[in-house]
Amino acid sequence: MEWLQLYTTACLCLLAQTQRTAVRNVALNGVATQSSNRHTAAEAIDGRMRDYSCSSTKVEADPWWRVDLREKHQIAAIKIANSQSADKAGIYGAEIHIGDSNRNHGNDNPKCATVGRIGLGDTKTFDCRGMQGRYVNIIRPGKKHLTLCEVVVLGQPLFVIKNCE
Repeated sequence: MEWLQLYTTACLCLLAQTQRTAVRNVALNGVATQSSNRHTAAEAIDGRMRDYSCSSTKVEADPWWRVDLREKHQIAAIKIANSQSADKAGIYGAEIHIGDSNRNHGNDNPKCATVGRIGLGDTKTFDCRGMQGRYVNIIRPGKKHLTLCEVVVLGQPLFVIKNCE
């Protein structure tokens, strides 16, 4: 009977390894929300890098944006597209956080990176070194607004199989 349990565990481990998907934009199937709406949060994960489909918060203290990936993922990198318009640009100094906690809207999760300057209409990639989590948050400390024209979350789902070594 032990050999059957060992065989079943080995098969499950092999199945889990073969089901791993390639790194792709996992935000497309997520649910986006933000601290306030000037333009809806979902516009930042619609798959369009164009300037006219940007999310944006109102001017407020510590505006934030979050995508719920619906399950835990391993995140390789985050790409952020900035607006082409100087009056909409609102990303400098924002922080990218990744984790499983929804405490403080997810803004207390571990930090992947701080966003420096992204030129108007440009896209910048931030290496998250395989961080794991269900939530990706972008928070911009201070009394400001937050505008995101597109957020691409490059990752893959994590498959959890017990007794798989």
